[in-house]
Amino acid sequence: MSKPPIYMTIEKSDIQEIKRTLKGIQDAVPKVTQMAVNKTLSGVRTDTTNEVAKVVALKKKTIRATITVKKLGRNNAAAYVRCTGKRVPLMAFGARELKSGKGVSVKVLKAEGRKIVKHAFIAKMPNPKNPSNRHEGVFWRKYDGPRKPWNKKFPYSKMPKQYRLPIMELFSFAIPDVMGNEPTMAEIERLAGIRLKKEVDRALNYELSKLK
Repeated sequence: MSKPPIYMTIEKSDIQEIKRTLKGIQDAVPKVTQMAVNKTLSGVRTDTTNEVAKVVALKKKTIRATITVKKLGRNNAAAYVRCTGKRVPLMAFGARELKSGKGVSVKVLKAEGRKIVKHAFIAKMPNPKNPSNRHEGVFWRKYDGPRKPWNKKFPYSKMPKQYRLPIMELFSFAIPDVMGNEPTMAEIERLAGIRLKKEVDRALNYELSKLK
């Protein structure tokens, strides 16, 4: 489940300052507001990507793909940055199958080392809708009975069905869960406030420059 969007608003004091500065040309107020908010939202997307990347060991393009921006427009009064997405497959966290056959190692959090997921393995599974399209992932057999040391000379493919199937793909958390973490969200909002102030000033200066 995705986290609620981040809604960006301009403080009333900022609106009043815009109106005072642009006294006599009130038509410029909506332009300044729209320009400042939209520029800020684009920056928030970048900040969100960077802050989440500080926590999890994922490529930034993977994180950025979950973040969308809805900008202000003539027919659009809502503006926000939204992060959505399902749980991330463990395969995305640099998964490596151990040569010993005792599992798969992954690095999920930047602050921690690689972790071993016992009894997991990496495989390519066919897509039921398109068998020619094989999906690589980290999987786990649901069998929970007693296990003996792995014998390379006796592969799983030759074992009875109840030991081999069913299997399930393993996932970590969803990116919105990381973004919604209190320290991460607090920093994103702090950076957003700084960006908004700068963009309001920039938009004001631009409109005033056209009057010279």
